[in-house]
Amino acid sequence: MPGLMKRNVRKILLVLWLCGLLSSCSDSTPGNTIIDDPDTPGMNIDVLNSPYFWSLASVPADPALFPEASLKNDVAYGKNRALLAWYTIDPVFAQVNSTVTPGYINNDMDALSYPYAREVAVAEVFPGREVPYGEPAVIPTFNLSFYPRERGPYNLDGSRIDQEGRLLDPERRWGGIMRWIDKTNLEALGVKYIQFWILDPFMDTELGNQDGGFLYFNLGDVSDDILKDGFKSFESGLPINGDTTCVTQTIWGNVPALPPLVYSFVSGAILLQDVGFDGLSDEEEYNYPTYANYLNELRAVLPQSTVMEMMNNPFSPFNDPAGDNYVYYLNNYYDAKRFTINSRYKYYNNSQGNSLSQSDAGDSQYQPCRSVPDVESHNRDFSFNEDERFFQYRVAIRPDSMRVGINYITDLQESNVRTRNGEIQHAVWYQFTIPLTDYQKKIGSIRDFSNIRSLRIFMTGFSGVTHLRFATLDFVSE
Repeated sequence: MPGLMKRNVRKILLVLWLCGLLSSCSDSTPGNTIIDDPDTPGMNIDVLNSPYFWSLASVPADPALFPEASLKNDVAYGKNRALLAWYTIDPVFAQVNSTVTPGYINNDMDALSYPYAREVAVAEVFPGREVPYGEPAVIPTFNLSFYPRERGPYNLDGSRIDQEGRLLDPERRWGGIMRWIDKTNLEALGVKYIQFWILDPFMDTELGNQDGGFLYFNLGDVSDDILKDGFKSFESGLPINGDTTCVTQTIWGNVPALPPLVYSFVSGAILLQDVGFDGLSDEEEYNYPTYANYLNELRAVLPQSTVMEMMNNPFSPFNDPAGDNYVYYLNNYYDAKRFTINSRYKYYNNSQGNSLSQSDAGDSQYQPCRSVPDVESHNRDFSFNEDERFFQYRVAIRPDSMRVGINYITDLQESNVRTRNGEIQHAVWYQFTIPLTDYQKKIGSIRDFSNIRSLRIFMTGFSGVTHLRFATLDFVSE
């Protein structure tokens, strides 16, 4: 039973990670877990792992979708980036009578029954699968929450917005994440498919997402240059003594002028270095020409009432010009405003202030997301890749495309789940199986699957908030 043991170990590690017991994992090099799944023939390579292994994506170099991807050192490069959160929900939210969970959530059985936030039992997706004694019988799902009308990090679009400051043309906006692939020779491994299980994305009609959109996969080489300027940003290279000769200024902000030697913060100087990919604190952003011009543009096009309202919102451009501030999901502000479980993760992936101590953050409830600097190198080595060479795959996330036999859907599992509010919720999970050879298009000079170093996932074409809840995401052999 070696495959079953590997799968069980993976589950235990994921649960320990969620409980914060494996904080040292945050300093490890991203990797892939090879597992043998008894429900799927052949070999699986799990590429979900934890949310830590993913980073904010560079703009996909598909000129038909995003012509701005060719721009360099130009703020227009980021103007279609909408807000995408990626996360695994902390089990604390599901604990009965927890003293940590906000009281209004702990007592709201409807909130704890919400399809995109509730616990998911193994038997719901994989009925009949045996859960060994002592192991949790729940799946730590990987969630993508896409908000196409809200700006993503480093989006400085001050013109295509409505009178409330929301993004216009939501269907043209996008949000993406990317990660490194350790097992690069997929041909030698016999990998034939990308396979994943997701929950029906259209269970909440109040989200206004019934028109759906598209989910894309880029497999090959994708650029590390998140803020495209031709320079490698890494927080630990920022000077702590104000020496401007140690940085290069770009349209986005400051980047270190010298190559990296290590990726670790200077002791006692984390507040000066943990400032995000733009190399600027909030105070510096207010005075930096790029962000100052953006705020002036907002003041010119928005009603004064909206400006005043945004100034009282800690997440608005007037309090975070770059939109890159990290917010822990148990933040006091969320409690006061009674945020939903999912919306508490909106800013959990941001890079400024995500590695502080509680004393540095000035918040007794604060917990860091990672303990190492953010780097424009999604495998965290000392290279800097600007190439865009990949196979692109497209899946329709539309109500009329969610049927077995079309749109790469090869199976479904229907379950009637009794939720915390005592009701029966009908849940449908869909299995997608995409042949590697059935790519939608090829970008760049990539030829085969013998040197696949990166995976980028992005969502676009959506007009309403959409939650994709992944139970699995694997590379699969025969």
